[in-house]
Amino acid sequence: MAEREAREKSRTAAPPERQRTPPTHREQRILQHGLSSLVADISLSLTAKNGGVFALCAANGDIDAALNDGDGLYFHDTRYLDRATLRINGQELSALLSTDAPGDRTICELTNPELDMGEGGSAEDGAGDAAGTRTIPRETLGIRRERRLAGTVVETIQVRNYNAHPVSFTLDLAFAAHFDNMFVVRGAPPGKRGRLHPPRWSGETLTFRYDGADGRTRTTALAFQPMPDLREKGTARYRLQLKAGQNATIVITASLRDDGPGDLEPVPHVVIGRDTPFNAVRIETSNALFDRVLERSFTDLRMLVTLEHGDTYFAAGVPWYVALFGRDSIITALQTLAYDPAIAATTLRVLARYQGTKIDAWRDEEPGKILHELRTGEKANLHEVPQTPYYGTVDATPLFLILAAEYVRWSGDRALWDELRDNIARALQWIDEFGDHDGDGFIDYVSQSAKGLANQGWKDSGNSITHRDGSLAEPPIALVEVQGYVYRAWRDAAWLYELDGDHERAERLRARAEELQQRFARAYWMPDRRFLAIALQKGGTQVQSIASNAGQALWSGIVTPEHAAAVAETLLSDAMFSGWGIRTLAEGEAAYNPIDYQVGSVWPHDNSLIAAGLKRYGFDDAMLVVFEGIFAAAASFEHYQLPEVFAGYSRKQYPVPVRYPVACSPQAWAAGAIPYLLRTCLGLVPDATRNLLRIVRPALPSWLPHVSVHGLRIGQATVSLRYQRIDEITLAAVTEKSGTLDVQIEY
Repeated sequence: MAEREAREKSRTAAPPERQRTPPTHREQRILQHGLSSLVADISLSLTAKNGGVFALCAANGDIDAALNDGDGLYFHDTRYLDRATLRINGQELSALLSTDAPGDRTICELTNPELDMGEGGSAEDGAGDAAGTRTIPRETLGIRRERRLAGTVVETIQVRNYNAHPVSFTLDLAFAAHFDNMFVVRGAPPGKRGRLHPPRWSGETLTFRYDGADGRTRTTALAFQPMPDLREKGTARYRLQLKAGQNATIVITASLRDDGPGDLEPVPHVVIGRDTPFNAVRIETSNALFDRVLERSFTDLRMLVTLEHGDTYFAAGVPWYVALFGRDSIITALQTLAYDPAIAATTLRVLARYQGTKIDAWRDEEPGKILHELRTGEKANLHEVPQTPYYGTVDATPLFLILAAEYVRWSGDRALWDELRDNIARALQWIDEFGDHDGDGFIDYVSQSAKGLANQGWKDSGNSITHRDGSLAEPPIALVEVQGYVYRAWRDAAWLYELDGDHERAERLRARAEELQQRFARAYWMPDRRFLAIALQKGGTQVQSIASNAGQALWSGIVTPEHAAAVAETLLSDAMFSGWGIRTLAEGEAAYNPIDYQVGSVWPHDNSLIAAGLKRYGFDDAMLVVFEGIFAAAASFEHYQLPEVFAGYSRKQYPVPVRYPVACSPQAWAAGAIPYLLRTCLGLVPDATRNLLRIVRPALPSWLPHVSVHGLRIGQATVSLRYQRIDEITLAAVTEKSGTLDVQIEY
C-alpha cells in the first residue's frame, strides 16, 4: 500500500526542474526506438561493428558527416571521427565494389577518374609515357580500401598503377572529430559541451581530443605508416610516384580512448574472433541459399555481441542502437537459446543488476522494473537524457521472467535461477504493484517522464497505437500482446517455483494466469471484426485496429483456441500478409502506411514470434507461409541481411521488398528471426531439468526438404538430429547422442 501511495505521489511531484520543458516534437521523435530526425538515407551505407566500436561510411569508404548525417566512427555513444576522406589529386574516387559482408570491416575497390598530373609530377620526374602525357587515364589506378575494426581501427589503402608507364599524383587524407553524442547525431540539441582541442600532430600521429563536460577525456589518435609528406591540421598528404605495375600501401591505425571515472572500458573490446558465439551447433540443409541466409544471421548476431561495463549482451542494432535494450536484448536471447544459451545468462545477469529500485519519474523507474535502454555518452552522464538507464518499457519485465524460465529449460542451470530468485520475485511484484495504473486488472503504461516515450510497448513510435479512425489511443494503454507476456510470465514463474517444490506459490501463479486468460478473452475480442483489439485505452475502451500485436498474443498462449483460428486467418489475409511478411497494421486501416515505421511496415522479429504462435496453436501450414515470406525477403536483401524493418508493399506489386531508409542493419532481433523460425519448424521443446527433448510436429517447408542439426545441447547432453520432408510429412530422427537425454518425437 505504501508503494502504491508513493507511486501516486510521484505522478504529481516529479522533480520540477525536469518537468519545466516538455519534449519538443523533434526531441520526441529522437527518443522513439528507431525514429530519427536524420534526412539522409543510410540504407546504402556500409556498416561494420566489433565489440563496442562501429562505423558507418559511404560506398567509397569515405566517412563524411557533411554529406550523410549518420556517417562516423563510433564508440560509447560518441562519434570519434566524423570525417575520413580519401582524394587523389583532389578528386573523389569511384567505387567498383563495396562490401561490409564480413561484419567487422568494410572493403572498397575503387578506381580513378581522368587525372591531371600537372600538380603531382612531370616528365622530368619520369612520370608520363614516351609522348610526355601529363594525365592519368580513367580507371588505370586500382585502389583497395579496407577499414577493419578490432582493439584498434586499422585502415589499409593499397594503390596499384595499371598504366604501362610511371605516374605521379597526390593522395590526400582528411580527418575531423567533434565527438558528437549519438543523440546529437540523431538531431537532439547539443546541450552542455566541454573543450574541443584543435588537431595535433606529433611525429606520424594525428590526435583529436575532447575534454567532455562530463569529466571524461575522449581521444582519437591516428598513426600513419609511412609518414605523410605533408601534415596540416586534420590532413595528411602523400606524393606518390609509381612505376608501371607498382603498388603503394598506406596504413592508418586509429586508437580510441574514453578515460574518466566509472567502469567503462577505455578502449574498444574485441568480440569477433575471440570466444565467438554460435559455433557449437552446426546446421546443414539441402538449400544452399538458405544456408547463406542463416550464416548471415549468425554473422550479424556475432557482430552485435557487445561488452560494456564488463557486461556482455546483444546490442539492439547498428547504427542507432549500439546499447543495452531490455526488450531487444531479451527477445534476441530467446530467439537464439537453441544455438547458444550463454548470452541469455549474461543478459539476465546484466538486466538484473540494473533492475529498478525506486520511484523516479524522470527515468520512468519503479521498483522491480526491467530497464528499457542504457546509454553511456556525455548527455547520459550529464543527465540531459533519462537513459541512465531509462525504464519506459511495459514489456521488458514479463519478458525477463519468460527468458529466465526458457534459459533453465535449455540449460538446466538451476544455479542461475537461485542467483536471480530475488530479481524474479521483484519482477513479479512490479507486475502486481505498478503494472496496472487504472486498476482494471490489465498491465498498461503511462509515461511519467518529461522526455519519456509516449508508447512503451515494442511499437514505441508516437503514432503506432491508433483507433480505426486513425486517432491516437489515450493512455493508460494496455497492449494485447503485453497481457500475453504476463500470462506466460506467470506460468513460467510457476514452473520455476515448482522446481523447488514450492507448489503453493506455483498454483497461485497458474490460477492468476488462468483468470487473466478468461478476462482477456472477454475484454479484447472484437466480435464484428473477429480479431483481437490492439489495446485497451483509458476507460477500458477497445482500440479496434487490426494489427500484428495479436499474433504475438498467440506466441504467449493466452488466446483461447476458439479465437485463435480467426486470428490466424486474419493474419494471413491479403490485408495483413504482404507476401514478404505480416504487416504491423492491416492495409485498409485509417492509419495504414506501408512506409511508416510501425503502422504498415514489416518487422522480421515480429513475424518470427507470430510464426511460433501459429505453430503453438497447430497452424503449421500458416507458420510455413510466414517462414517462406521472411526467408524470401532475406534472400533479396544485399548480403542476405534482414534489416530491422522494411516497407509493407505487396510482393505482388514489387519483385523485391522495399527498403525502409533509416532502418538499423544489422539489427539484433531481425538477425535472430531466421534462426528462430528454423527452430520453430523443427519443433524443439526442451526441458533440461528432466533430461528431455520433445520434437513436436516437425514441419519443414517444401523448399527446405532436409535439415541436419549437429551438437544441439540440452543441459549437459548433446544430440544430433536429421529431418527429412517426404511429400507433406516431415520425419525426424536422432543420429547421435551424448549424455543422458530422452528424445520424444511427436507427430
